[in-house]
Amino acid sequence: MMLSRIADAMFWIGRYVERADQTARILDVTLQSITEDTPEDLTAACAAVYQIFGVEQVGEEDCTVQRVLDSLVTDRMNPSSVAGALLTARENARGVREALSTEVWESLNTTTLGLPRGVRPSRMHGAFQFAKDRCAVVNGLVDSSMTRDEAWLFLRIGQLLERVDMLARNLQDHDLADASSAGTVMLLRSCSAHEAYIRTYRGRVRSSRAIEFLLLDSIFPRSAVHCLSELDEALETLAKLHGNSFDRLGAAEPGRRIAGRALASLRFRSLDDIIVDFDEEMEQLQMVTGAVTRALGTTYFHPAH
Repeated sequence: MMLSRIADAMFWIGRYVERADQTARILDVTLQSITEDTPEDLTAACAAVYQIFGVEQVGEEDCTVQRVLDSLVTDRMNPSSVAGALLTARENARGVREALSTEVWESLNTTTLGLPRGVRPSRMHGAFQFAKDRCAVVNGLVDSSMTRDEAWLFLRIGQLLERVDMLARNLQDHDLADASSAGTVMLLRSCSAHEAYIRTYRGRVRSSRAIEFLLLDSIFPRSAVHCLSELDEALETLAKLHGNSFDRLGAAEPGRRIAGRALASLRFRSLDDIIVDFDEEMEQLQMVTGAVTRALGTTYFHPAH
């Protein structure tokens, strides 16, 4: 069986690379919109961006595009910033070099060395593109150069949990009352889903359909249902490796039970039912990712002896 230290590190590599990628995608769209449209209330617009990433208390002096970039892109001490997340992923990777392919380690190393120390609003798109491209390279090398063993499974589980969490945060921030095409397109673009949505629906962008697509589409790789389904499959494979497979009494592994309930809750309900209390639903989805993380900690990372 894999050492709990290695399992823990692989899980967080997956989460932090995905966090950097998703943060760059969301900020690229939202900050570009703020700089191009110059909202009447810049403070409120920047505060809303912070809120997506769980930063509730911000002073007025922090509500400028430059301060958002300093805090959420280049702050190396903040593990939720783009640079901070990638540096934390690299630190985890340093301790488990034996579980990673050389290509993945070198790619993570190159990425962190290439991160800018500062980004100005006029150059931010290039910085976001660099982060997104480098995360894509890392994830591509993970898929193409690593065997599908326990190490890969833990990394994949971390990636999927972070993707669900970031999607829920992004959707929670979206104003359901805003049925405008511009607002909906911005939401889809920040989730890297605009082109996939257009190919699927072949018509005008509609808010309800966009939310339906992001939550319930089973074959879009960034939808909540697809990620939870992949998560359930990965957790099942992991449980089998540890002799805890699904039996006649159901899933014994607590993380899989939590993920399975969340998946069933989305898959077997209508969108109308879900959006009755949409904010609470997205809050619950974020709580699911936290609960699965804690269950994994108890079962695999810090098991009781």
